[in-house]
Amino acid sequence: MLKLVLRDKLVWLLLGLGAAMLGIGRWVLPIDQALLIVSRGGYWLMLGNVVLFGWALWRLSKSLLLDWKPARADFGAAALILGCCVMWAAHERHGFKILADEELLLGTSMGIHYDREIGYPARASDVTGPLQLNLKVLDKRPYFFPFVVATVHDLTGYRPGNAFWVNTALGAVFLSLVYVLGWQLARSRWAGALLVLLFAGLPLAAQQSAGGGFELLNLVMISTLLLLARRYARAPDEAALDALCLGAVLLAFTRYESVLFIVPVGTLVLWGWWRAGRVVLTWPVVLTPVFLFPYVLQNRVFAANPATWELGSIKGADQVFALHYVPDNLGHALAFFFDRSGYQANSIYFAALGLAALPFLLLLVVRTLRQSRDATTDSADVGSAFVVLGLFGLAALLMTYFWGQFDHPVIRRLSLPVHLLLGLAIVVVGASFLRTARGWQLAIAGAVAALVFQGLPMMAQRAYEWDYTPGVEMAWRDEFLKKFPARDYLFIDQDSTFWITQRMPATPIKQAGERKEGLAYHLRNHSFSAMYVFQRFTVNDQTGALTIDPADDIGPDFELEPVMQKRVATLHLARISRITAIHDKGAIVARAGLAPAANGPALTGEELEKAKAQYLEKWIRQLP
Repeated sequence: MLKLVLRDKLVWLLLGLGAAMLGIGRWVLPIDQALLIVSRGGYWLMLGNVVLFGWALWRLSKSLLLDWKPARADFGAAALILGCCVMWAAHERHGFKILADEELLLGTSMGIHYDREIGYPARASDVTGPLQLNLKVLDKRPYFFPFVVATVHDLTGYRPGNAFWVNTALGAVFLSLVYVLGWQLARSRWAGALLVLLFAGLPLAAQQSAGGGFELLNLVMISTLLLLARRYARAPDEAALDALCLGAVLLAFTRYESVLFIVPVGTLVLWGWWRAGRVVLTWPVVLTPVFLFPYVLQNRVFAANPATWELGSIKGADQVFALHYVPDNLGHALAFFFDRSGYQANSIYFAALGLAALPFLLLLVVRTLRQSRDATTDSADVGSAFVVLGLFGLAALLMTYFWGQFDHPVIRRLSLPVHLLLGLAIVVVGASFLRTARGWQLAIAGAVAALVFQGLPMMAQRAYEWDYTPGVEMAWRDEFLKKFPARDYLFIDQDSTFWITQRMPATPIKQAGERKEGLAYHLRNHSFSAMYVFQRFTVNDQTGALTIDPADDIGPDFELEPVMQKRVATLHLARISRITAIHDKGAIVARAGLAPAANGPALTGEELEKAKAQYLEKWIRQLP
């Protein structure tokens, strides 16, 4: 077999392209040029990848869909999934759940929709009429989810809420996929129903179905990859190979760590060649290193700005990944899985069953791979074993991550792929013990009880959301927009991207503080109906005095009039204020309010056009 591989010219072309893309992306291109290539060309390579993946899926599923005749059980499964989605929608409101990830993902989708460039807007203005994105920043986050949301913008028009509706749809897709996975892995529809109910009773999954993050897309792609791996292992033909490899590339662009699945997928491809007795390779697969090239380039964001690793978020963290984090992370994981306070979006029943089955799943995976040459081993199980091994690797990586505490409000979403692993363990190991439908039905009864007695009350209270201060602040920003819907004002905020995604002019506080002259110019010339500032304060519990967050301090030369104020957490306030005047060297240089009318000669048409041109030129130069 090795001789066949080494003699194949396409194999050498694939290896050569891979080495070239890695070498050029990591060491040859300067960082600035590398990031520019991602910004300008990343969309088009993603579009090519998605089109080829869609075509491969159609080739695989065409005959199956045309010949499919739904049975009564299919309607029952559809009703179960629909009911779970309705339940999620009834308890979770659409909105940002994790900041600043979801806000920046929406901003990146806006940049793709407006300019076909990868990057979120940090500054925007509407001087010429339509909103102009004056400054875009390439984010560190993979951009498959923003690409999907931008495609929805393209088809339906730009709306910030599109990101939330995409996740609502992905929630239904994910529950459908886990039903099929449970059915195939355990050879029982009851196992599929059990998996659906386990995830339906997991408040964390419900929360993500109403948010703007990429977690559900990640779960959908991992589940899809599992099914594609089973199909390829069963019949390693060209259509299955294309779908498997192109799907693995898209998964790599979904979450940072999901690139790990390239390894088990590559190993499975080699196993498929051995099983077929020939090298099966296509041009779309040969091009996969080119499609992965932007991933290599974008990863250099971490080299350009080491602060993007956010090591400062955890006291004492000195490395991104290290074995000495494992004991502490395991403790936090157990605290998350078995918390009973309601402040963790967990399911004790799900965790208990999954953790009990997990060691047995690992043993079954190892046994399946060792017996992969035996005629008695189901080849589809070999395919899923490779991907499940990738899930084990992912779980191990998260335990070595400096910020791998599952009970942290920002990090708990990282446990979702681990929950998928636990769910797979439950149905695979359960199939070895539950020989009749009665056993599955008892497990389902337990899942329903967990949903009724833990899941639904937690979703109703949503304590796990209100414990997260940035999420409360973001919901309050939405309230401001409802009270002040005109959106003809300038907003100054650390989270300026949020306001821009609402199609409003905005700028960061730091930028505004450095461009006081520009703000004074616009205040004096009534460029905006108002200028607002968002700031955070801590409250002294002894005196009641407020201390401003240093990052929100715009400086002493700005007179501010409070407009709205809200307690966002114990001893923490958020305030929105209007700029009423700007000082310079002790004197007022600009003041808000209606300008007095003055008599004077009217400008001619030519003079007016010249004045407009001069005003617009200076307007842009003075943008904060």
